[in-house]
Amino acid sequence: MNRLIVLILIFFIVSFSALAQIGSGFYKSDIGFKVGVANYLGEIGGKEKIRRDFVWDMKIPQTRSSASVFGRYKFNDYVAANLAFNYNRIKGDDNLSTNPGRVNRNLRFVNNIFDFTARSEGYFYKINDVGNRGRYYVSFEAYGHLGVSAFYSNPKGSLDGSTWVPLAPLQTEGVDYKQFGVGIPAGLGFYFTVKRKHRIGWDLTWVTTFSDYLDDISTVYADPATLSSEAAALANQTANVTSDPAIISSYGPPSENNNGKRGDPTHNDSYLYMNLSYSYVLKGRYKGNFSTGKYGNKKRKRKTVRKERVKL
Repeated sequence: MNRLIVLILIFFIVSFSALAQIGSGFYKSDIGFKVGVANYLGEIGGKEKIRRDFVWDMKIPQTRSSASVFGRYKFNDYVAANLAFNYNRIKGDDNLSTNPGRVNRNLRFVNNIFDFTARSEGYFYKINDVGNRGRYYVSFEAYGHLGVSAFYSNPKGSLDGSTWVPLAPLQTEGVDYKQFGVGIPAGLGFYFTVKRKHRIGWDLTWVTTFSDYLDDISTVYADPATLSSEAAALANQTANVTSDPAIISSYGPPSENNNGKRGDPTHNDSYLYMNLSYSYVLKGRYKGNFSTGKYGNKKRKRKTVRKERVKL
């Protein structure tokens, strides 16, 4: 894990250094960091229904931390490229659901996701002089973004909610799924640029992945005879809180009323994060708005005063 993080950081630094060299000396590059919160959409959580699209199944109490370092290069006033290394912690617990079947399933997980993201930003709204004071100390820009993420996922499960065990090596569903994956991040953001050097912003990103195992749940219960004792215990933690066949058949181990449903393989998992950001704008010449009258930065011609000798 530590080697993976180091390699990703090195790749991030080298990649952004290349972008910075392209735009060297043009006020087009900035580097910074983000901090915020993250959550996920998958098999664990939700309200009374089996499944709801997008954020309606999200459990706000399970919101966890998010952090990022990034570099951005603006090709012009409307398009930018952004490279980032992100950390997002997601968590879920069936006990927080109001769906009886999920409560009876009684599973929980945590996952620390690391991803490297390359995205494009399209700027659709801009205010050059916030407050219209004529001094151009603060500007505002809003954008939408779309890109691609390569992530590492490591879901962990627990019997008691305190001791967490990596689940991928245990193959709790009898499936050897990959911990590396690809996602499509999309979202919105904005930032204020203060005195041309400091950018303070907000960013929302939703990552649609091609994996259904961020929470280690996807299909059906594996035959416990094919699992290790530890894997079998973590895979099947049904609480036996009900004898209602309808509830048991929604999620539960194989029985005469149940084909062993454990998850929903028809929909992949996703995660989202919302951050506040700070970045520093690299100094230099800029051929965009900073060199126009919009930013009050035209070179002023010096007035020459002709000195005349006073005739005596």
